[in-house]
Amino acid sequence: MDNLKTNDQESPPAKMDAECVNFFYGKKQALKDVNLSVRPNQVTALIGPSGCGKSTFLRLLNRMNDLLPESRMEGTIHLDGQDIYAPGYDVYELRRQVGMVFQKPNPFPKSIFDNVAYGLRINQLKTGRELNETVEASLIQAGLWDEVKDDLKKSALTLSGGQQQRLCIARALAIKPTVILMDEPTSALDPMATDVIEKLITELKKDYTVIIVTHNMQQARRVSDETAFFYLGELIEMNNTKALFEQPREEKTHSYLNGHFG
Repeated sequence: MDNLKTNDQESPPAKMDAECVNFFYGKKQALKDVNLSVRPNQVTALIGPSGCGKSTFLRLLNRMNDLLPESRMEGTIHLDGQDIYAPGYDVYELRRQVGMVFQKPNPFPKSIFDNVAYGLRINQLKTGRELNETVEASLIQAGLWDEVKDDLKKSALTLSGGQQQRLCIARALAIKPTVILMDEPTSALDPMATDVIEKLITELKKDYTVIIVTHNMQQARRVSDETAFFYLGELIEMNNTKALFEQPREEKTHSYLNGHFG
């Protein structure tokens, strides 16, 4: 299969770059020879049927799969030109640079303020006035400040599902990542909350590189600049989102987009 990376001579250097990536859960191979480049300050969507490898690939980008027993990765993944799987690479620094937002909102059973401040405190990044200013800035960026500014001491668990997800985004933003990974960030939300998160994603790409896994093909079309289609552990096709949806190059992509399987 042809190399599916989308860089060309006029493109900026890739923010993240995967080359010949294979991944195994024990003896089961979950990803097969994946080559994929992610451009800076864009939203890249990963689509495909359940079990196709897209979430597995997403978790490789900040080495969350390291925590799984008997798992193994082959190939290379670079962040700003550095191999994140190289011996001695600082995994804690990687996870500060590459933040993660999960499918189900997962606020800590703490106050709204303490949720956003959590990463700053454990990493000893901010204290005092700087801490307060960073929490406020992160909540503003996540579009939540006006709704919670008078209730920062309230438990985060009192917020609605959509507010909790924006709080988790604010928590990720507070430690100043350069890449934000989102694994089905709206699948547990109602349509109104989904719309708010999608608009937020579009805003975030001004300052961050965003990679989102979604089962919702309409969502991929709305929010992403580029889309990658995974099937049975392989990256079948990656292209500009409009081109991929309107003129897919591969028959498998065409069949999936037209509902023939998945």
